[in-house]
Amino acid sequence: MLLDLPTAARYNAWANKRLYAVAEQLSAVELAKDRKGFFKSILGTLNHILLADLIYRERLEKKPTTFTRLDEIIYDNFDELKSAQFDQDGWYQNFCNAMDPEELEGTLSFDTVETGEFFSLPLRMCLTNLFQHQIHHRGQTHHMLGHAGLEPPPLDVVQFGSGL
Repeated sequence: MLLDLPTAARYNAWANKRLYAVAEQLSAVELAKDRKGFFKSILGTLNHILLADLIYRERLEKKPTTFTRLDEIIYDNFDELKSAQFDQDGWYQNFCNAMDPEELEGTLSFDTVETGEFFSLPLRMCLTNLFQHQIHHRGQTHHMLGHAGLEPPPLDVVQFGSGL
């Protein structure tokens, strides 16, 4: 199933809500426990997902980034992290819904956070990358939830699509 960007943004919010609903069953200690993920813990990985959303939002709004590291912990408090993620999910849904499809043929130019490398890429590719980035790191979080003894939620787009 190939998703248009507004549908991808809705799927993204749906999947994040399902993942957070399971993760919130863990204590703060369990959320921060090093589970050998790329961003170490469930909390670290969820922070990274939000961080990428915020970085891309800054780029889309033509603002300089306020971040210097991709492993930055923005929120230690899970409830604050969840609220901030859901706010960003809503922002991206509104952004994608309001976007003129012709804008997707334009470019987005930016310097990367850690290396400062310059890129100028099609906006469609950047937004697709953003949503695929979340899928990638939600998969890592999904795996860590299983190792924490919880039943990770199904996040398949076919389940999301069956509710459309």
